[in-house]
Amino acid sequence: MSHKLSLAIQSDEVGESVRARYTMTSSILRAMLYSSNRNMITALGGPEKITLEQLARVYQEGTGDFGICFEYALHDSIRARHSSIYPIIEDVLHSFCKIKGNPESILFGIEKNGNLNVVETARNSLTDDARVLAGKVGKPPFLKHRVAVLERAFRSVKHRDRLPQSISGLWQADLFLGSPTAEQWVGTTLKVNREELKQAPGLRVGIFPSKTKEGPKRDEAKNLIICPLPYRSDFMVLFGASFQIAKQLMHANANMPKAPALVYEDDLAVAEWLSARRKFPVMAILEALHPLMQPGLIKADQSAESVAANNVNAFAPMPLID
Repeated sequence: MSHKLSLAIQSDEVGESVRARYTMTSSILRAMLYSSNRNMITALGGPEKITLEQLARVYQEGTGDFGICFEYALHDSIRARHSSIYPIIEDVLHSFCKIKGNPESILFGIEKNGNLNVVETARNSLTDDARVLAGKVGKPPFLKHRVAVLERAFRSVKHRDRLPQSISGLWQADLFLGSPTAEQWVGTTLKVNREELKQAPGLRVGIFPSKTKEGPKRDEAKNLIICPLPYRSDFMVLFGASFQIAKQLMHANANMPKAPALVYEDDLAVAEWLSARRKFPVMAILEALHPLMQPGLIKADQSAESVAANNVNAFAPMPLID
């Protein structure tokens, strides 16, 4: 069964920085929620029930926090056609991977601490004929029915031998980037530093923040198409500011952070709005943020593209496709 996809196409630049921060901070808080200790979250009623105040108390800072939040923010921004991200991803898929059609992102959400499994989203987002391009000679392997194997391979070494050699490292993917119409996808790894990008069979694209101005290119040594994101672009600046807001809220137990933790008016406005709602469930807060986004930031446009039913990220509090 298939249906038409309503594409969210960006029509205006991000204008009001406060509203842009609302959008990005919601992605970051969602990442923090689903990467926190599963047992503690369950004891408090599960992801749908836990309040922002409770999340702040159970949230434990980890060395991979920035990376996990970066994954969620980038995934959501690709789906929202963020102006400083989408053209870069489009160039990588069209020019380097030869995948035509409107780029989409699938979050392969096996969180690195093992507390969250949103692999079901990946299964529901893929058609039966979807293939993963591994950059090898031969017919690309089907992807959908291998998602469960990839999940087990992430958790157990013994299952990695059950993957075809061409995609034996695909379990390390953070996102799948591709096109629903072309039914072609590439395993994508996200790292905070370029030096952390590693070659693995099945991984084709490596994304990282870059302090230098450079475009996508093929790295023969790593066998990856590397995709630098300008560190001083509006996306990375916005992500950095929003990440700081969320971290300071967690540190303050969801109360309003004291000066000098946050000093800029835009950051203070977002933190104040969130802290005032600390007694409410996190998911309800994220849903309430939706009307506060900048009007015209995304524009719904009917497309002939079709994908399998249930292709929407099951954990997205704010629908990016209708």
